[in-house]
Amino acid sequence: MNRKFHILLIFSLLAVLPFFSTSCSSKKAITKTSLREFTANRLIKEVEQNEFEFDNFQAKINVKIETKDKNLNVKGQLRMKKDSIIWTSISLPLGLEVIRMKISPDSVFFLNRTEKTYLYEDITAFNDISPMITSIKFVQSVLIGNDINLRDSDNYKVEIDDGKYNLLISNKLKKSIKHKEDNWKVLMKELWIDPQLFKITKYNIKEYNDSKRKIELNYSDFVKVNEKYIPTKISISIHGDYYLKATINYSNISTDDNIEYIFNVPKKYERIFK
Repeated sequence: MNRKFHILLIFSLLAVLPFFSTSCSSKKAITKTSLREFTANRLIKEVEQNEFEFDNFQAKINVKIETKDKNLNVKGQLRMKKDSIIWTSISLPLGLEVIRMKISPDSVFFLNRTEKTYLYEDITAFNDISPMITSIKFVQSVLIGNDINLRDSDNYKVEIDDGKYNLLISNKLKKSIKHKEDNWKVLMKELWIDPQLFKITKYNIKEYNDSKRKIELNYSDFVKVNEKYIPTKISISIHGDYYLKATINYSNISTDDNIEYIFNVPKKYERIFK
């Protein structure tokens, strides 16, 4: 793995993190209940009505990252402004910052405090990790357990799996995709919905003609924030040319509208991979 790709691989995972505010209740475990019958259209509407909305978030993070070669535990701070910025600072146990990163709608920046270098790349650089990471909106929807593209109910059908609603691609859509010349570009999605909270608990995304390239997400430990539930724990696995898994935990959450997203590159820092 070349150094540039390794850097993007590690720090892309640090960006895909859930957020939640301070006005939260205790964690809610999902329990089995009798399931009502739902059409795909009705189920999608229920999920949309329970989507979490936000403006600004800040939290301390504790993340365990696993690859085929090594394991890594990091701590830091995470801040996000809706549809605009994802900002991350990673520090050593004693509090010394070693990495600062910012993702905007079109760019990725990060500073390496240890080596006094910085990286600036177009957000499309994430496509080398996974073609599913297409925009800052996508990352933000994943990290709070929403789905920005779950709208066309005709494309889905509903089944029951392990006490949850299973929303998956309809046979009609599969046949339509199969006959497209560019079907290799189509993303196949499958979701599991909690029947009490109507929140996504599991989310798989893969390319139509490449089952090895996929993202698997698991959400748990939901808390109530401003009358809506969000997950406080997430497991993210990216499968493709490289394997990466992250398990994430959070603390010291705030929703201050005056959160700062400072990102200045010192003059002495050298740009890498121009």
